[in-house]
Amino acid sequence: MNADNNNKIHNPWPLYIGEFFNNENNLIKDELILFFKEYEKNNPKGNEEKPVTNEGVINKNLYMSKFTLLKENENNKALKKLFQFIAKSILETSKIANENHLNMLEDKNPKFEVNIQESWFIRYNKEGIVFPHTHGGSWCCIYYLQIGEDSGKKNGSTFFLRPYVGDKNKDFGSKYLNLDTVVIEPKEGKLLIWPNYIYHGSHPYDGNQDKIIVSANSTINLLKDK
Repeated sequence: MNADNNNKIHNPWPLYIGEFFNNENNLIKDELILFFKEYEKNNPKGNEEKPVTNEGVINKNLYMSKFTLLKENENNKALKKLFQFIAKSILETSKIANENHLNMLEDKNPKFEVNIQESWFIRYNKEGIVFPHTHGGSWCCIYYLQIGEDSGKKNGSTFFLRPYVGDKNKDFGSKYLNLDTVVIEPKEGKLLIWPNYIYHGSHPYDGNQDKIIVSANSTINLLKDK
C-alpha cells in the first residue's frame, strides 16, 4: 500500500477485559472472611432477589449476599479498602477503553467518579457454579478473595463467551472469531473487569478451600468543575 492513500481499517467495537492484582490481599483477606461468615450467619437466606438480569439462569451450590454489600457496610475498613482498589482499577480500564474520547476533551486532567451500583460476595460450596449471564451498570468485576492453590482453568475459573453473533465460518478470514470462550485462571488477589454486555460464568470448583469472590456493577461519571 502507498503511504499517502486513503485506505483505513476501523476498529469501532474493541473488547476489553482488565486483569489487576491487589498486593494487599493478604492484609484484608482474614478480616473479610470473618466478616462474611458473620454476615452469612445473620442473613442465612442470602440474596432472595433475582441474581442476574437474564431469564433461566441458575446458580448452584453457593451462598450469595444481597446486592447492597458495600452500601450497608461502608464503615468496614477492609471492605472499604478493597473497593477503593476495585474502583481505581475500573477507572483505569475505562480510561483505556475510552482513550479516543479522552483525547477529545478540552480538560486534559479530567476528574471522574466511579459509582458502585451493586456489590455482593459469593461463597461457593463444593461444585458451586454460576451459569452464563450478564450484569447491569457499564463495567462489572469479580475479585478472588480466597481460592485454593488447586484451582485452575478447569477448576473454579471464570469464562467469557464470544459476543459476536452469526455463522461461524472455518476459512482463514474468520479465524479471529474461532475462540468461542476466553478462560482466565483464578488466583487470590486477582480482579477481572469487563463491559456489562459480555456473557460470563464460572466453572465448578472442587478444592480444599472455599472459593470466595466479591463482585460489583459500576458506572463512571465525568465530573465538571463548577
